[in-house]
Amino acid sequence: MAELSLFGDEPQASNESVEEINAELLRRAKRLPQYKDRVFIFGEGREGARVAVVGESPGPPDIDSGKPFMGPAGQMLDRILASVGLRRRDCYLTNTVKMICTGDEITPEVLALFTPYLHRELAAVRPRVILSFGNTPTRALLRTKQPISKLRGEFHDYHGAQLMPTFNPAYLLRDPSKKRETWEDMKKVRDYLATT
Repeated sequence: MAELSLFGDEPQASNESVEEINAELLRRAKRLPQYKDRVFIFGEGREGARVAVVGESPGPPDIDSGKPFMGPAGQMLDRILASVGLRRRDCYLTNTVKMICTGDEITPEVLALFTPYLHRELAAVRPRVILSFGNTPTRALLRTKQPISKLRGEFHDYHGAQLMPTFNPAYLLRDPSKKRETWEDMKKVRDYLATT
């Protein structure tokens, strides 16, 4: 298991794999009655990917494939990535919460279970850039209560990686007026990647 600092704030260099982290999370969650019968969808992609994509939680379209970001939101994500020259296979894709749920099910208790594993997962992947789609991952990763509308559009340091908060693809399907802001955010990501 990756060692954490005395207060659990800073992950050290990871010597564990994503598979080990996922297996530990699954064992722990399945011992808890509220998670025993839930469907879990873990991240997809290779460790060492330059870009990690972090969403809120898997959705029902993810069940059949067992992969994150499927269905209409996944198609929107593919278009967002393509707009800056990225493909799904270039990235590591994951969610903050690994079980299928709705937004109102993501309680502080749920986040307390899943967030430490997300930090360990990203330490194992070691991306240079993290795309944080929506309030839930952005707040979990940056340990803030600020809304995405205040945090988006600027890079934030995340343990040496550059984290860009922007709107969730599923949200863009509901409110297409936010696509322009997302495009502005992604242009900054494109420009940063071009220099590294």
